[in-house]
Amino acid sequence: MNAGTLIKSSIITTPLIPFYEGNYSTRIYLKPENLQVLGSYKIRGIAQVIEDADPETLPWGLSCASAGNMAQALAYAAKILKIPCKIFIPDTAPLLKKERICALGAQLIELPYQEIWQMVHENTRTHNNGLFIHPAYNSSLLKGYATIAEEIIDEMPDLDAIVIPFGVGGLSIGVGSAIRKLKADIAIYTCEPETAAPLKQSLLAKKPSKVNRIPSFVDAIGTPEVLPGVYDVIKEIIRDSLVIDLKKIHYMMNKLLTGNKLLCEGAAACSAAAAVQLAQQTDYKKIVCILSGGNVPLELVI
Repeated sequence: MNAGTLIKSSIITTPLIPFYEGNYSTRIYLKPENLQVLGSYKIRGIAQVIEDADPETLPWGLSCASAGNMAQALAYAAKILKIPCKIFIPDTAPLLKKERICALGAQLIELPYQEIWQMVHENTRTHNNGLFIHPAYNSSLLKGYATIAEEIIDEMPDLDAIVIPFGVGGLSIGVGSAIRKLKADIAIYTCEPETAAPLKQSLLAKKPSKVNRIPSFVDAIGTPEVLPGVYDVIKEIIRDSLVIDLKKIHYMMNKLLTGNKLLCEGAAACSAAAAVQLAQQTDYKKIVCILSGGNVPLELVI
């Protein structure tokens, strides 16, 4: 068994769970990726990256620039492979995520958010000979994320719409592209917090746009701009990007915990809140929303 296959063995097929607050004519279903090992969908992509990687490159190490969830998955993979791992993370990232990354043995380098974003924007390599995993431009990563779409269609082929949290764009492109290939009539939406919604602005302007990003507890999504390479792809996939205010996101974090017993971070709750908004404003019968992660302190939810 190679390393990629070994890591894949820890990935579960997450079931579609009815949203407990079902007083809508639309049925809302949750795809709880917060239940994956390390608390997010990122392990799907990282496992595929490792499986596809050149074995001669891996010993030099792995690196990424991450808000925390991809960093944990990468550190986990590096620990299994017994190779170096260097993580560049915003100094504003939650302490919980930083502690978990360090516990997995990775080298953690904290930088101001703008420097981290510059690395992502420029696709900066941080190992001379190792593997730097970009959150949106790595095809193996997107292939791993596409398995979420495959599971959803297998379980519920008659769904009408899906909501995907939009950060840098890897999840939205990976899942959205797969949905388009598997069942093109499904309406695909992304969601963003009101404090940083560059995709919505880009769609309105019909070109990649920048916004004034305001830091918030929704730390896994919400960037200052849409990367040009991402915009060119995502604009052909989605119907719209739904912008959700922070009060609704925090309310949904609490509702998912008390109602569905799911601990969800802001990005995941943004997806569920967007699904509720769609249910109230459209005649869709079945909507699926992806709960992208659950790496959040309990005190932030309650």
